[in-house]
Amino acid sequence: MQSTAPKPKGPVGVTIIAIVAAAGGLLSLFGGASVLAGMSSGPFVLAIVVITFGILGLAVGAGFFTGAKRAWMAGIVTYIISIGLGIAEIVYGGQVGFIGGIIRTLAGIILPVYLMRPGPKSFFGKVSSAAKK
Repeated sequence: MQSTAPKPKGPVGVTIIAIVAAAGGLLSLFGGASVLAGMSSGPFVLAIVVITFGILGLAVGAGFFTGAKRAWMAGIVTYIISIGLGIAEIVYGGQVGFIGGIIRTLAGIILPVYLMRPGPKSFFGKVSSAAKK
């Protein structure tokens, strides 16, 4: 029988990121779907990529909320890659894509920096190099 201690409550910043990631995922799904349905303008390929990132956003948000260990790295990688998508949205996404692109680019820069801080890292079970010594 394996005894596991309850997971500590996550940092408030991680909870906020979880909510923002899930909300951004939903908005990305709706935005991409609106282009595919012809209700918005934008390149078809960009809409598919936005929908893909919407699904990733929902998954990362759920992982952040539960404190899943894999969510930490998945979030960092997803947000760094999303900088490129944000720039593409600014250039090719029309008015709605322009606003979403600015938000996505800023999130792609700010959120990985926050996730590298000691509090969020320890919540996800990542031990900082200073703690190993």
